[in-house]
Amino acid sequence: MADKATWKGGRLGAFHLGRRYKDMGADLGRVYEAHDVHTGEPVVVVMPGQGADWEPTEAWQVRVSSHVAPPHVALAVEHAPSTGKVPELSAMLDLLTSAVERLEKRDEVRTHLTRGPIGPWRRWTGRARRLLRSRWTLAAAGVAIVAVAAAFWWRPPAPEGDERMALAGDAVAHTTPPDMSLVNGSDTLPDAIAFPMPDKPYSNQAKPPCKPRRGEVEINGGCWVELTKRPPCEDTVEYKGKCYAVVGERSPRPPQSIQE
Repeated sequence: MADKATWKGGRLGAFHLGRRYKDMGADLGRVYEAHDVHTGEPVVVVMPGQGADWEPTEAWQVRVSSHVAPPHVALAVEHAPSTGKVPELSAMLDLLTSAVERLEKRDEVRTHLTRGPIGPWRRWTGRARRLLRSRWTLAAAGVAIVAVAAAFWWRPPAPEGDERMALAGDAVAHTTPPDMSLVNGSDTLPDAIAFPMPDKPYSNQAKPPCKPRRGEVEINGGCWVELTKRPPCEDTVEYKGKCYAVVGERSPRPPQSIQE
């Protein structure tokens, strides 16, 4: 019988159970106010208890209707098992009839069955409330918040190795890589990894006219200094078998007056 299993309410097949109708009798079982989760139509669900002398053994789906003019009632079978037995259908209808007879004088039952289907908005808000009450949903929300916070605070590490070499030759990123030192502009020489020659000057690199007396040469629109060190180059650019250092952009020379 259904009472042998633990039932905590909520979704039951195509129905969402609401309030339970009390004082229905041990022989009938548990009776619930419910709604069809797909259409919102009002439903009464009966779960036979231990005292009931019958419980379903076949899956039938029927539709009952009554008509005024001309007076008649109809039983439409929407689904029947291929080996279905009519006594099983009759017992199902008897159980439902008993439940309706015991509910027929309750105003809340009449209101529930006659107010029509609930709209999609109420069905969705009802589902949202049930999800928010779920412990698993709260746990998933907590994990999502932690993941978003981690993504917000995380910063990618500085590029190394081959990534820095790619940056040095990138025609879009036009500032010299952070590990590449400048000469003449800061009077320092570098020492760590070789970079390829970029196809145009960096934004913080001196532009022609270069200063040959300082050892500067023009390559791809920028000023460079050829180093005496030969490859492998360290934290400088390797170009045609030679090592070159970037010439830093020059500070503007202050105006000078001519003394007469």
